[in-house]
Amino acid sequence: MKPGADKRKTKIFFFDAGPIISLVVSRLSWILPELKKKSNSTFYITPAVQRELIERPLTVRRFEFEALQVMKLIREGILEVYSAVPMDRVKQLQQLANSSFSIQNKTLDIIQSGEIESVASALQLKDATVVMDERTLRLFIENRQEMKKLLEHRFQNEVSVNLQTMKKFSDQLHNITIIRSVELVGVAYKLGLLNSYVPLRKDGREILLDSVLWATKYNGCAVTEHEIEELKDFLLKK
Repeated sequence: MKPGADKRKTKIFFFDAGPIISLVVSRLSWILPELKKKSNSTFYITPAVQRELIERPLTVRRFEFEALQVMKLIREGILEVYSAVPMDRVKQLQQLANSSFSIQNKTLDIIQSGEIESVASALQLKDATVVMDERTLRLFIENRQEMKKLLEHRFQNEVSVNLQTMKKFSDQLHNITIIRSVELVGVAYKLGLLNSYVPLRKDGREILLDSVLWATKYNGCAVTEHEIEELKDFLLKK
C-alpha cells in the first residue's frame, strides 16, 4: 500500500438482481460508483445474478437497455463478478429452503439461484453484506410466521411448513446482514449525492426524499409505506 493510501477495511457487498434493477429503472444507478468510492467498498454479483441481469434481458427488447447499463457497470469495475461461489453450500441451502414449504404435499421453490449464491458467498466471506429487495429471504430469516402468511397470500392457498428444515436453513443465516435499495438511496441522500435535485422550495428536501424512496418501491423494492415514512423522518432530522 502506498503512503497516504486509504487504510480503511474494505467493505464487501453482494448484490442480488432486484436492487440493481430497481436503481437502473429508477434512474439512480449512478449512485453506485459514488457509494462504492465513499465507503471503500467492493460490490459483487454472482454468476447467477449476472445471468438474471444480462443474459435473459438481452433476449427481450423491453429490457435490453437495462442489461446494457449493467454491462457498463461491470465494464467500469463498479460491479465485479464473484467467481468463487461455494456451490456445495448453495445446493445445501437451496435444498433446505425449497423443501420448507409445501401446498398439498408439493414443495414450493421460493428461493432463486441468485439469492442463494449471494447469501452463500457472503457467508463464505463472513463480514459481507447482502443487498436484496425481495422480502422472501428476509422473512425466512427474521419472521417465519410472516413468511407463511406471505406465501399463503401469494398462492391463495394454505401452506404447510416443515419446521425442521426451515430452522436448519434460518439458523445458518441468522447473523447475515441484508439491506435494500431503499437504504442505499437513503445513504446517498445523507451523503449529499442527491442535493442537485432538491427543488427550490421550503419543503424541497422532503419532496426529493419522498420521490426517490417511492421510486425504488414502485420499481421493485419490497418496502412498506410505514417503513418509507420512518426512513424519511430519520433522514430529515438535522
